[in-house]
Amino acid sequence: MQHQVVSRDEWLKARLDLLEEEKELTRRSDELARRRQELPWVRIDKAYRFETDRGSAALKDLFGGRSQLLVYHFHVRARLHGGVPVLLGDRGRF
Repeated sequence: MQHQVVSRDEWLKARLDLLEEEKELTRRSDELARRRQELPWVRIDKAYRFETDRGSAALKDLFGGRSQLLVYHFHVRARLHGGVPVLLGDRGRF
């Protein structure tokens, strides 16, 4: 890519225009996060059982005393250890 060379004033205007777009993207992302948190809950009435490192556990036992359990899909490929890298971006936010 060949970059255009401009005056400082032209660069500043372009940078401020881009900054406005970045701020709008942040606002939209924040709004989506707020709407995601406001999604309704679903009551689970089925008696699920899970095999864990500590033995068999009911669904409520997986919450660790919390009122909600957040579940994301985790994609694994046979040749990769620990999951598909491009899909792991959210895991550090929890």
